[in-house]
Amino acid sequence: MNLFGRASWIMFAAGAIPTGVAGWWIGARHESLPPAAYAVAAAAIAASLTASYLAWRWFVAPLRELEKGLERWTRGDLSTPLDEGRLPGWTALGAQFTRAQEDMRRALDEANAGLARERARLETLVERIPDALVITNLRGEVTFLNAAALPLFAAGRDDVMRGGRGLLQPRDPQKWRLRVQDVLKAHTSGGVMEVPNPAGGPPSSFRTTVTMFTDPATGDFGVLIMLRDQTSEKRIEALKEEFFQAAAHDLRAPLFAVQGYLRLLKKSIEPDERQKGWLEAIDQSCERLTALVKDALDSARIDHGNFKLVPGSVEPAAVLRRAERLFRPMADEKGVILETRLSTSAPASFEGDERLVERLVHNLVANALKFTPKGGRVLVEAEAGGADRVELVVTDTGPGVPEAQRAVIFEKFRQLDAAPKSGFGLGLSICAKIVKLHKGEIWVQPAKTGGAQFVVRLPLIQIPKERIKT
Repeated sequence: MNLFGRASWIMFAAGAIPTGVAGWWIGARHESLPPAAYAVAAAAIAASLTASYLAWRWFVAPLRELEKGLERWTRGDLSTPLDEGRLPGWTALGAQFTRAQEDMRRALDEANAGLARERARLETLVERIPDALVITNLRGEVTFLNAAALPLFAAGRDDVMRGGRGLLQPRDPQKWRLRVQDVLKAHTSGGVMEVPNPAGGPPSSFRTTVTMFTDPATGDFGVLIMLRDQTSEKRIEALKEEFFQAAAHDLRAPLFAVQGYLRLLKKSIEPDERQKGWLEAIDQSCERLTALVKDALDSARIDHGNFKLVPGSVEPAAVLRRAERLFRPMADEKGVILETRLSTSAPASFEGDERLVERLVHNLVANALKFTPKGGRVLVEAEAGGADRVELVVTDTGPGVPEAQRAVIFEKFRQLDAAPKSGFGLGLSICAKIVKLHKGEIWVQPAKTGGAQFVVRLPLIQIPKERIKT
């Protein structure tokens, strides 16, 4: 029995029982009562019953109707109104309850409409996104994927069903576990996966990104795999590489001819000061163009594994000394202080290709001088990088390298956004490849002087004598 039922019986008992007891007591004291006394007792009982009914009608029934209305709210039923016939005397409260219910229903409808719009946007985004999205559990079973991922698993629409929010759900998740493992292996080995072309053409290339997450509803762990098609980008890079190789080969012969005739011209005439300036400008332009051609050819040779290392003993002190002698005129012309410093902890020598190590240091110094303003300073150091490593460090006082670009500047044809657009953007790329050939490391970090600090760490003994492919 609920609260309102108990209240009804209590009110009935509070009125009827005292009246009955009073009648019994009167009857016990007086064996014979006049008819009027019985009439009064009956009237008292009737009045008690009437009071109990009115209490139930005016208080218990309205409160119970309000209770039912609140129960409907908790169930999400906001459309059923209160029964006005069970609310006598409670008209104002019933009207306020109905108004609150209408406001709540309207707010809920607006929230549902907004949620439906957001869901539609999310489904459109997931369905239209060109990247392949795959969600798996920790067992490697595919739980959800989008339409762009179907070709990667050689699957069709019959193999999946709608999973909500624009995603698809495999009918047999375990069937694709091996394919997911291939994707994860590709990610751990460099983040690139090659997918064969069913038509027999060149394979498609995808860059993989793997992220772990926790399902907020169940608390289960999952894996989100995103695969971005970079086939077109690789083809463009290949065309660009082919163009630069062809241009470099075609420019080399006439460039050598210009330099040869320039040397003959210097020997055959006695130029005045103004003509000397012209000839010097021509000579410097030829040198810069020669360096660009050499960068393009060397980059292509390294990429194709045709760059043969000639290991030998490399003395850091000699490398720094020659770099300072080579770049001193350029630094003086720009008004930049160029210093070299050999740490006492630096090894006397290490094993490497001296020609490539010098090329590495020269590219880094040239890059530092390019970005260091007049009055700045470039410091080239050699020090120990541990028990079996040597570090070559180039520090400048230029603008530094933004954090977002510290990884991409070592890629081919990439230059800083604020950099003067001179060259092909191959200098740092060649540095990274030379370091990789030597099985070392290279990175850039902020310098204490506010500029950039390039750090190269090479092993003291490491190079086999066979040709190494990158």
